[in-house]
Amino acid sequence: MTGADLNGAEQLSLDAARTYLLSAAQAQGVALEVYARRTAATSIEAHTGEVSEFKVSTQQGVGLRALVGGAWGYSFTENLSRPALERALRSAVQNAELVAPEAGAALRAWGTPPSVDTWGEGLSGVTAAQKVAVALQLEEAARRHDPRVASVPYTGYEDSQTETLVGNTEGLRREGRALHALTYAYPLAREGSENRMSGDWQFTRDFAGLDPTQTALTAAQKSLALLGARPAPTGTFPAVITGECLADLLRLFASMFSGRMVEEGKSPLAGRLGEVVASDLVTLVDDATLPLGLRSRAFDAEGCPSAPLTLLEGGRLKAFMHNAQTAARAGLDSTGHAARLGYQGVVGVGASNLAIQPGTTPDEAVTAGVTGLLLTQVKGGHAGADPYTGDFSLQAEGFWLEDGERAHPLDVFTVAGNILDLLSQIEALGSTLDWTLEATGAPAARVPALAVAGG
Repeated sequence: MTGADLNGAEQLSLDAARTYLLSAAQAQGVALEVYARRTAATSIEAHTGEVSEFKVSTQQGVGLRALVGGAWGYSFTENLSRPALERALRSAVQNAELVAPEAGAALRAWGTPPSVDTWGEGLSGVTAAQKVAVALQLEEAARRHDPRVASVPYTGYEDSQTETLVGNTEGLRREGRALHALTYAYPLAREGSENRMSGDWQFTRDFAGLDPTQTALTAAQKSLALLGARPAPTGTFPAVITGECLADLLRLFASMFSGRMVEEGKSPLAGRLGEVVASDLVTLVDDATLPLGLRSRAFDAEGCPSAPLTLLEGGRLKAFMHNAQTAARAGLDSTGHAARLGYQGVVGVGASNLAIQPGTTPDEAVTAGVTGLLLTQVKGGHAGADPYTGDFSLQAEGFWLEDGERAHPLDVFTVAGNILDLLSQIEALGSTLDWTLEATGAPAARVPALAVAGG
């Protein structure tokens, strides 16, 4: 039990609320799924040697999904008193009665999930003062690295501790917890009238493993490297794409591997299962069981056990990501990719840790001998990337390469193409995997031709 609300009603714990709801649903003959979550978070920002923001927040609630006559009805509540839970159950049932039945709708009780450590060393014993010190150290190290670092507009420390419970009236019960600790720094480099900004970050589940000074120095060096930019040429050139940039492109098009998008005809991969759709160097795996993955988990939003899923193998399309319902409609089993945006959201399909697997080419050999483009960042994905077709036209940053060496940075330019064409052109993959904060990963890649439009 966790106290009372303003009206004096007793507030249940997440576990007790789940038990109460499932018991009430079973007594009424209602098929019900409960998704409960509690998140405690800290956010600290630093600026000019002082803490500019310090936030501590806690959010918890319970999401309900009732199955009535083959139709789903959703509701949620952040009030965990018995009367509020009963109202939420009635709302879920009533909402289900208002919508049409859906093929494949059913609740399931899966087997035991794998053991996945998403907690690490935890944050017990870590004080607020220690977290503040990390944020201040980040900002100071970046600012003092070079006189051309004019300021550090974005720098800070964040952490979150999340408890997730899933259960349904088929007897399924799941409990999990996850810890995220993150530092980031984005320094502004200035020389004359030219301003450039890049950044770096570090994710960990072990506070003692944070290295704010190294993160700050790497961020400052990335920003400084962009100074002295020259206009980019226009044309089609050989290109090397950094791992982080390729991973960001992958993020923009991850939904094309969703079974729901495929069945709705909103993926360029629809109807192509078993076909070669990328270079034979490309193997793409989504793996929620990675020990240090940003989106690792033992089970998905429906409680289905997590397991690695190979989507592309040697360039051949092997599978799509599915939740229980999209899998049933495809005549398959769930791949453990049910996703929902917290207890307020509805169940969909989503990736966990999605990565193009590293190749065998040493990283330095990927750029060897290349005269052309080194693509380091793309921007504007919300408007410039179409996951329905795979086409993209994106603002970008990078460098010009001469015989494999960085000659000079380039002013902002545009790159255009199609993600499947790009993946099909890959002729070398580096051996180091880089990740984005959205849990997509890739090694550096070399392609023979990329369309560029300079400023």
